[in-house]
Amino acid sequence: MNAPWLIRRSRPEDGPAVVALLRTAKLPTADIGEASGLQFWVAEANRELLGTIALEGTGQSGRLLRSLAVVATHQHRGIARALVARVEADAGAEGIGQLVLLTETAQAFFSHLGYEVIERGAAPADLRASAEFRTLCAAGAVCMRKRVGAAVADCTYNVLFLCTGNSARSILAEALLNRLGDGKFRAFSAGSYPTGTVNPMALALLRHDGMPVDGLRSKSWDEFAAPGAPRMDFIITVCDDAAGEVCPVWPGHPMIAHWGVPDPAAVTGNDTEKEKAFWTTFRTLEARIVLLVSLPIASLERLALEQHLARIGKSGAAA
Repeated sequence: MNAPWLIRRSRPEDGPAVVALLRTAKLPTADIGEASGLQFWVAEANRELLGTIALEGTGQSGRLLRSLAVVATHQHRGIARALVARVEADAGAEGIGQLVLLTETAQAFFSHLGYEVIERGAAPADLRASAEFRTLCAAGAVCMRKRVGAAVADCTYNVLFLCTGNSARSILAEALLNRLGDGKFRAFSAGSYPTGTVNPMALALLRHDGMPVDGLRSKSWDEFAAPGAPRMDFIITVCDDAAGEVCPVWPGHPMIAHWGVPDPAAVTGNDTEKEKAFWTTFRTLEARIVLLVSLPIASLERLALEQHLARIGKSGAAA
């Protein structure tokens, strides 16, 4: 299987490919060099740009979500939802209160992701002064808004990632969800037979990606069955049943899903081959977690939510 796509902040060398994609999608590019606080994210796989999205603005009250485009041959694979989820998570982590957008064709898509239609005059004044509002988007474009960050922090879901040793896969998933799901999810990890030590390559990967590693430790799932432990809303196992691993079985009534991933710590070979295995695992989990974060959990019935979680777990990069 090819390495799954990942989402990252854009770099200067991405500029030409981003502009070319936006022009193909017939989205505005004339103001890219002048827009205030413009930041792009890109989705890529095997060094190929598959999609892009941007936030514009500098005020904490809100940012303009714009320039969402996916290469035609990779549409309908969850990349657009994952891009939106990533910028929502980053905006929330920075304390930004809301995201605002203008759309002529994607109202249904954004409504499904929790955006509501508002009057243009309800958008923050600095965003209404942007070229997108003033001249680049058609007068008939629908204005939409979603509150993020602290505005939705009153509904937090606890997620426990389980595997056998709790040394690599579940640790990576815990760290990823705590970054991407800030304000909406709180992640934990444990093992049925913990090794007691976090794999050094997992820690090095997280540090390389700028993620905190303090507090990460290999521990037994017994801690989460003890009195006073956090009540779990979701239990997600990440063992690779295809390799004959036995996954923990969690009693009770939380939502349960299986997202099997090969164990990178089991890979033999030189350091380069081992590091590649860890990055592949990391990117697979990241792609799945951004889709989890994008789900409108509060509006889904349990059966529908279980089906969404199952589809995410069966895919390498998208649901």
